[in-house]
Amino acid sequence: MPQKNKKQLLSRRKKGDALLTHVVKLTGLPTDVLTKELKEILERKNINLNNLNLEQLRAAAASYVREIMTSLLDRCHLRKNDSLH
Repeated sequence: MPQKNKKQLLSRRKKGDALLTHVVKLTGLPTDVLTKELKEILERKNINLNNLNLEQLRAAAASYVREIMTSLLDRCHLRKNDSLH
């Protein structure tokens, strides 16, 4: 790979990482956990961090919130059913 292409790839990767890091910090949530979760979602969605843009990050964050809410609702539903028995 030519040197120019390597530099461009590293530059894009840094931009993707910087965007993710910045948005995660803005949430006020634990950065290590949220970064890991969002990276896993991006990977499942076949979104390369090198090409990450704000719209893709929004989609990943929305998926994360849906997963959390679904998990909480499932737990509440299970507890409610357990208390009925």
